[in-house]
Amino acid sequence: MKAARRVARTQSQLRIVALVSALLWTGAVLLAVLAVELVAGSWKRGGLASRWDWDVALAIAVLTGCWVLWRARYVLSRRRVALWMEERAPSLQYALVTASDPLASGDMTLLENAIEGSNIDIFVRPAVLTPVIYAGVALSVMAGAFAAALTLASGRATVVVHDVLSGVGVKTMMPNRLLGLTVRVVAPAYAGGAVTSLDDPSGVTALVGSSIALRGAGGITGIGVKLGTRDVRVAGRNDEWEATFQMPPVATTISLTDRSYDRVLAVIPIADQPPVVIMTQPTRDTVWRHVPSGAIAFSAHATDDIGLTDGYMEYTVTTGSGEIFKSATSSTGATRFGGAKVAEIHVSLGLAQLHLTEGAILSVRAVVSDNNTLSGPAISTSDTRTFRVARADEYDSLAVEAAPPPPTERSLLTERILIISAESLFRKQASLAKLEYVTSSGRIGLDQADLRKKVYGILYEQDEAGGTNGVEGDDEELDPQLVLNRDLKEAYDAMWDAERSLNIGEIKIALPFMTRAARALDRARLADRLYLRGRPPRIVVNIEKIRLTGKEKGISNVVAKPRARADSALARLDGSLDATLGLVRSDPAHFVDALIRLRAEATPVNAVFATALGDAVDAFRAGTDMTASLVRARRALLGAPRVGNPALPWSGSWSGIR
Repeated sequence: MKAARRVARTQSQLRIVALVSALLWTGAVLLAVLAVELVAGSWKRGGLASRWDWDVALAIAVLTGCWVLWRARYVLSRRRVALWMEERAPSLQYALVTASDPLASGDMTLLENAIEGSNIDIFVRPAVLTPVIYAGVALSVMAGAFAAALTLASGRATVVVHDVLSGVGVKTMMPNRLLGLTVRVVAPAYAGGAVTSLDDPSGVTALVGSSIALRGAGGITGIGVKLGTRDVRVAGRNDEWEATFQMPPVATTISLTDRSYDRVLAVIPIADQPPVVIMTQPTRDTVWRHVPSGAIAFSAHATDDIGLTDGYMEYTVTTGSGEIFKSATSSTGATRFGGAKVAEIHVSLGLAQLHLTEGAILSVRAVVSDNNTLSGPAISTSDTRTFRVARADEYDSLAVEAAPPPPTERSLLTERILIISAESLFRKQASLAKLEYVTSSGRIGLDQADLRKKVYGILYEQDEAGGTNGVEGDDEELDPQLVLNRDLKEAYDAMWDAERSLNIGEIKIALPFMTRAARALDRARLADRLYLRGRPPRIVVNIEKIRLTGKEKGISNVVAKPRARADSALARLDGSLDATLGLVRSDPAHFVDALIRLRAEATPVNAVFATALGDAVDAFRAGTDMTASLVRARRALLGAPRVGNPALPWSGSWSGIR
């Protein structure tokens, strides 16, 4: 074969190889860019956000193909091809270039013989095929990467394939559009407005009032969304449907339907907790024989789960006695916290400006508010510190032990403050909205309830009798022998009536009962009393016998451990869990949906049980074993199983073992 013909044949081969390599590299780069977009989220986990994604990927791939062709432009020159062949067979020593040059003259027989004897095809043919092999390998690798990316977004990949095929005129059945969902949660503005994205979750947990956007691939036709029993509007844009709603205050579920497909998501709200404030200084109430000079330092520690707005010290000075008294309430300048979660309040209160006289009572408490602008700022108060100036006639010649001020003094002052607050709110009724008026009245009712519980503890001597402070018991209340002070009993009953009226905004009805309670507390305060030395006699009680844990005549009681309190809510959840587990065989398609609904139902009752159910759902969706999570859920209801001592043999009444 003549040298010129050999070069022309190789040039044709290289042209074909360059074109094929450019096409293969174009496909490889196209798949690579699409895979990157798919994983990086530009496709919204498998669903195209717009045609722009395809255009960008195709443009990059075409530019890559053009670059490959540009690098192979030497195949257009026969002389460059001959030089390329000489590089693969350097032993020719430019014989091929010279023999194939159309401008060369003379006898080329020796050059042609040298070319024929060199067997140049052994070196050139592999070099011609190498670019095609490299491009084919790159295309195979990128195809695998694209398949892996589609697997990561398999929930929406089928929808994407359907849209692509529909765009080219191929009709296919629309797949399930409820797979591969994304959830975008935007916290309320007062909580910072943080944005959180969830990929294909089994439930959504967010602060109450958060904006939640549920998104899926495909059109909106046939998509139904319900929040509990309320329909949620579904909107669509750019081949994507979206349902937006606000996080409700109670746990519920989101029910999704797409033709014959359905899916359930748990919606778990997180309530904004009111702030907590503790008076750290001074640590207790005080009775002064003489008003000290100078000032008193007050400190309080406040915390909140989201952020604090401001705080101040509120103080009330009460003078007089009996039914004739004056009370004035003031506050210090507010301290701004700027949304901090932890804050301190430090105030110094001068006593000279208060004009305290004998019998005067100074009450101080800390008041803080959070920055909840969605449902209104929550206001919390600390315990009240009370300072009383003793009267001269309180002291006598009896030798008595020093004693702290009776709790009745604090109760009397607090009841007076409640009366003043209720009267002030009643005068503002015309200028307030009904909801605000009833809410403010309910807050006074809560303070009235706290005071009633304190009076109950004094009335039935809960501190000394072994009861729980502030916790009322029906048995003691019904026993008239336990009532130690009839005036306190009258005040306690009047507080009940006042509390009921305050809770429904009937301040006009509540004020007479509050006045009656204050008068009864006043009579109890002025009653004659002596604080003598010595302690009351110790009451001997067989605690083990009462708890059924002791022994009677040498035989152990049947009840060896404290009895568990019956809980109907836990029993109901246990029955619901059994019914849900029964769906594994009878209706496996809706088993997970039933678990999600049970999780939403159990959240306000038993958070540990609900969390374990959420872990079980996640394990099922991940294809792993959910047994451990379900065992934790069961134990959250029934407790851990009791394990005996394996070293001891079985025993009973027949064995004689005691």
